[in-house]
Amino acid sequence: MGIFSKVLVSKPASTVTWPLFPRQVKFDWQSSPFHWIPNDPFASHAVNHFSFSLVRGEYFFCRIFNKALPEIHDEKLLADVKTFIRQEAIHAQAHKEAIEQYLQRYDVDAAANYARVVKLFDTVLADKPFGYTLPKALQKEWLLIRVAIVAAAEHFTAGFGHYVLTNSHWEARGADPIVSDLFTWHSAEEVEHRTVAFDLYQHLSGNYLRRSFIMLGMVPIFTYFMAAGTAKLIQYDSSMPHEQRSLMRRGFWKAWANSAKNHRVPGPLWFPLKALSFFKPDYDPFYEASTELALNYINQSSGVLAAQRRVKATEGKA
Repeated sequence: MGIFSKVLVSKPASTVTWPLFPRQVKFDWQSSPFHWIPNDPFASHAVNHFSFSLVRGEYFFCRIFNKALPEIHDEKLLADVKTFIRQEAIHAQAHKEAIEQYLQRYDVDAAANYARVVKLFDTVLADKPFGYTLPKALQKEWLLIRVAIVAAAEHFTAGFGHYVLTNSHWEARGADPIVSDLFTWHSAEEVEHRTVAFDLYQHLSGNYLRRSFIMLGMVPIFTYFMAAGTAKLIQYDSSMPHEQRSLMRRGFWKAWANSAKNHRVPGPLWFPLKALSFFKPDYDPFYEASTELALNYINQSSGVLAAQRRVKATEGKA
């Protein structure tokens, strides 16, 4: 079989060899500072913007994978995808509740930041793109394209998760423990379920050319959305230097490079460099990060433990 054909039959549809399950979490950002990463307001805004992208993006992931469920003909993969959907829904809700309440205290217009990603996920990538009803013959291909988009996006989110777990260490460097825990817990779960989206794409199609073309488009889109959204948040921060408030100014890119140099966030070149491994014909997300490292963090996450205590307390009253 060539590299453009379906995955070999001998390979299992699911490559997840560890338990996957959704976890409830509880975060209270009532006292978290606007610049939650000390001495680096740019990095604080960059990671906060990631929340806006994730909320709409993960609802989109859930919607597309729910549409794909009838096409799955492997019980293990079906169970993985259902758990993936539940995890992504929890991620989106946890970010939506926390980030909106947190940023509203600092007079940030959350709706304005959602607008850009809403158009992408709810209009451009809708079942009826731009309101246009696709011919029935193209609907399956449109589903496969969007599953490939999720697989490509998950390559970045898992990569970001691995970066956070191995480089950022925000809380150890004095960052706000609540905000740091939310993003690090989320990063760890992205690593934990990193193989599911690609497994689903391989099961439904596995076409190498399609996924490669999708990634070629994703690299500039991801980079732009990260940059533009960060710049938008910075505009609400009067303490930020004027030269950092626009993509057209050198100060913006210099600040981003400085944050990356200090391992607080990935730099602008991280996206195209991270994408390279996705183009390998034998690409396997399993080797992109460490499940053990992810689970080690999840099992001691304050947000996870707080939710567990709340459940036990509720059960004790029943």
